[in-house]
Amino acid sequence: MSPSVTPRRPARRRTGVVLISLAVVLGLGGPADAARPDGRAARDRAEAAPRGPVVLRVIDGDTIEVRGDGGIIPAGVRAKVRLLEIDAPEKGDCFSREATQRTATLLPVGTRLRVERDEALKDRYQRYLLYVWNERGVLVNESLVRTGHAEAVLYPPNDKYWRTVSRAQTAAVQAGAGLWKACAGDPATPPAAPGT
Repeated sequence: MSPSVTPRRPARRRTGVVLISLAVVLGLGGPADAARPDGRAARDRAEAAPRGPVVLRVIDGDTIEVRGDGGIIPAGVRAKVRLLEIDAPEKGDCFSREATQRTATLLPVGTRLRVERDEALKDRYQRYLLYVWNERGVLVNESLVRTGHAEAVLYPPNDKYWRTVSRAQTAAVQAGAGLWKACAGDPATPPAAPGT
């Protein structure tokens, strides 16, 4: 007579049990974790999510529309933001399309921003006056000036990054970047950079 053979559990089943046990030990409980009475899982997810206003649209080279996150701009509020210390060409002026496109490239719709205010929070048109960093950490105000898509303009009392932005203009003028070359003979050309 042959000895009796006890069937073995398939290896796949044991692996699944081990993985589930490990997940429970590590606190990776999934749906049950989300329903914790202390709300810790939901709070942890909220803290890990990127913060900052969300870009809704680019209006022109120096103005965007965002949805506030509850920081400087109230949560859920649609607001226009005017980038501080810069002036991009107005619609119809030399290099205006290029400036608007560059801003759209730096601030794609749906992305989050880091923003910082200066002394005056709003202008006479009720636009928020802000310094803006994109998701890659680029100070957009300075970048637009450095690439010649905007000029540096001081609007007192807001001058926190004036040194950075005005140096970017000096570099753009010296390099003949953007509007400094394209609009050289245009009557709407911005005035020369300070000290040039």
